[in-house]
Amino acid sequence: MDKQRLLSTVETLHAELASSEQLDAAMRVQLETLADDIQRLLEQEDAESAENVGPLSARVRDLVLRFEADYPRLTGVLNQVADGLANLGI
Repeated sequence: MDKQRLLSTVETLHAELASSEQLDAAMRVQLETLADDIQRLLEQEDAESAENVGPLSARVRDLVLRFEADYPRLTGVLNQVADGLANLGI
């Protein structure tokens, strides 16, 4: 998955978050922060930016495990994001 497609997937994640009324406030903030971190990383080109954002792929995988049963659509989007990050070596 290239950067542009991953950015598109992150936009899908933002849309899913906006339409999901079942998420509690803490989870919503956690997911929005993660999506913003990923978007910021993908829009910046330097290696220092990647180091500052942290292990995004691990954070995404952790959230996937927490959401699997209750939020299958959101989990699907998170899996796509995690796969995209892994393909980019992030």
